[in-house]
Amino acid sequence: MPSHRRSPPTRPKLAAAVLLAALVVMAVGHAGVSSLDADAERASAADTGGHGPAERPVVMGPAPPAPPARAAWSGFAFDACSAPSQWVMNRWRTSSPFTGVGIYLGGVHRACAQKHLSIRWVERQLEAKWRLLPIWVGPQASCTGYDHRISGKPGKNGSFDAARARGMREARRATASARALRIPRREVIFYDLEPFDTGTSACRRSSLAFLEEWTEELHRRGYRSGVYSHVNAGISLLSRTGRHYARPDAVWYAWIDRAGSMPREYIADQGFMRTSRVHQYALDTGVEFGGIRMDIDWNFVSLGATSSAAPPASCDQVASRVAPRTLHPGARGPIVRVAQCLVLPGDRHPTKTSGQYDATTARAVLHYQRRRGLRPTGSVDRRTWISLLARGHTPVLKKGSRGEPVRRLQRTLNAAMGQRRIDVDGTYGPATARAAKVYRRSLGLSARPVVTARVWQALERGRALDPVTGHPQ
Repeated sequence: MPSHRRSPPTRPKLAAAVLLAALVVMAVGHAGVSSLDADAERASAADTGGHGPAERPVVMGPAPPAPPARAAWSGFAFDACSAPSQWVMNRWRTSSPFTGVGIYLGGVHRACAQKHLSIRWVERQLEAKWRLLPIWVGPQASCTGYDHRISGKPGKNGSFDAARARGMREARRATASARALRIPRREVIFYDLEPFDTGTSACRRSSLAFLEEWTEELHRRGYRSGVYSHVNAGISLLSRTGRHYARPDAVWYAWIDRAGSMPREYIADQGFMRTSRVHQYALDTGVEFGGIRMDIDWNFVSLGATSSAAPPASCDQVASRVAPRTLHPGARGPIVRVAQCLVLPGDRHPTKTSGQYDATTARAVLHYQRRRGLRPTGSVDRRTWISLLARGHTPVLKKGSRGEPVRRLQRTLNAAMGQRRIDVDGTYGPATARAAKVYRRSLGLSARPVVTARVWQALERGRALDPVTGHPQ
């Protein structure tokens, strides 16, 4: 871990959350975003002889490398301070909604050691079809409190040569690290530029100069350029650069909002980031998939592709919304995804299922039916649905109980009784109590509104009731 000031948080990108409120105050204090933009244009034009912010009126930089084949992708990605172990990556590959992972290659402000990051680690993730988002955390803006900062000296003719030279060096170091890990050329490498005060002219212009040289040097070395920053800092400034400025090929913006949303109030050029963007929309969140918990940041990715960012519902959440119907091999669609995530091994997340009732799914259903004492048909019939929906922790439940086991009970009783009598809301209320009484009577138990081990066992064996008479079927 680099020894830097205490002011930056443990993980570099978490500074976006810490400084978010300060950035809002800065924006208001500088008379709003529009006046800040006007000030930036006037100050830059005065300092550079009429050119845009931190532009060089000289030569256009090298053309960006073409994206690699099948580079376009859209979906969810996570990043953690350290690259997870192979065991974690394997578990999360099927059980989480993520298809991409951010990895910190290095840089003077990388906060965590990378115990697992190696050539073999990279190879194995690529083989498993993970998408990698490499990140470099070097010096920060000149007006920040970090130990290592970009030079804010204008230099000769206000071209910020020192900042540009540092941007070139950081790009060379980042690409050397990427090559050492065998990260394929033409991939995007993101520079992590934490929030800073865009109201300071030298800080603003030196940061843009640094990032422009970062982009051009990455292009010279066969990689594409990306920049991570807060929407009201580096991203806002980049969106206001002129046509002579070498913009990055992709941006990664911190903005705590719904997944995939566009920060239109901060961005001057919406087309700049419409299909080449990563949205970091949740910070430092503890989540568990496949029985493994990690603290991560959530990101929605749209690189060369567009898609809606529907919240990635878990298997239990999706199962609570469906009306079970008999499924045979050859079926397809969302309801097949639900059956697959309940029956396939490995705690499948719905986004990691095919939605096609193929031979693998049929074998898994047969195996499940035999283990549970159900008729081995290979099709998901009503009794099989009841059993699948009931799987999980089986505590004693009664009036006042709440949470996931109650939701599981509610969805299973609806399937067992042949009609939706209970709202699946996770609260054991009067409707749930009435349904539990009916089901208990069918088992020869007293009509107490309590769900015990006997009730759970019957549900797991797929015991169904006639929807009219309430008698066992």
